[in-house]
Amino acid sequence: MQLRFNLIATIISVGISFAAPPPTLGPWPFTNKSYKVPALDATDPSVWVVYPICNVTKCPKFPLITYNHGDLGGDIDLIGYANHFQQIASYGFVVIAADSCDVGCTDKSQGAPYTDCAGLPPLQPDLWAPWYGEQLKVIEWAKNMTNGGSSDPVFSTIDWDAGVGIAGHSMGGQATTMSASSACAEKWDIRAAVLIHPEIGALPWGNTGSNMSIPVAAFTSSGDHLCPSSTTETTMAAFNASNGKTLPSILRNVVGWSHLEPVLGTVFENPLLATYTASWFKIFLNRDRGEYYDLIYGGGQDSVCHSEQMVSCYTINGPK
Repeated sequence: MQLRFNLIATIISVGISFAAPPPTLGPWPFTNKSYKVPALDATDPSVWVVYPICNVTKCPKFPLITYNHGDLGGDIDLIGYANHFQQIASYGFVVIAADSCDVGCTDKSQGAPYTDCAGLPPLQPDLWAPWYGEQLKVIEWAKNMTNGGSSDPVFSTIDWDAGVGIAGHSMGGQATTMSASSACAEKWDIRAAVLIHPEIGALPWGNTGSNMSIPVAAFTSSGDHLCPSSTTETTMAAFNASNGKTLPSILRNVVGWSHLEPVLGTVFENPLLATYTASWFKIFLNRDRGEYYDLIYGGGQDSVCHSEQMVSCYTINGPK
């Protein structure tokens, strides 16, 4: 089935009319495939892969992004992310998303190295505890397919030298904070993360954000009443405090838009979310210092903090 889809601080609290919105699709056409991955949870051990199509003689390679869905977002419901995945892939990324663990994982015994590299106690509820491990299993599976000499052209197009990007929504956003920890990031060469309306980071034993060790972008909104923007603010505060504001980060808290900002096409989706997600990965995987850098760190009308009406929006320590 075809899928559809330096300290700078800016605080914006009034509405502005913008004449130059950024693009919502990149230059690459895209397609998709589905694969069975036996290592994934038994709930649905398969993945969707959305990737660019190259029709020229010498094709570039594209960095890998693994994406963790939210609660009630797996299995057939992963279709809801179709537009979002396609938009990200169109900017030149191979996007892999696991179908497994629709409302959490059933196999709690996956164990090391997938569910302990963060060096933190398990997530809650316990059905979510193995979920961040699925993100890491997908990276390992794709790398094994590449190194095993798979004839499938999808795997020959992945640019492993660029490192890996990770992203997640809601339950998947909380899981992504775990995967972004130093030991996980080092083992799987994860170089940048995006949290989209993540589930709460402040837990009884501490804050998941405090162990993140790579550049991280967080996208939330005032209209999110399931995972309120305050939970994202708390996670980012822990991240910035623990890293002494030395690692690049961004928090975008936009006015309106619900928890479902990345899903269900024209019904709920904010198409600019994919643009800025892709831009973050362009900067830290492709080392862009031009167009996409300006979409995050620039001051133009199409830059993230000026693109829509904001409750708050800040960027910290952009790369030179």
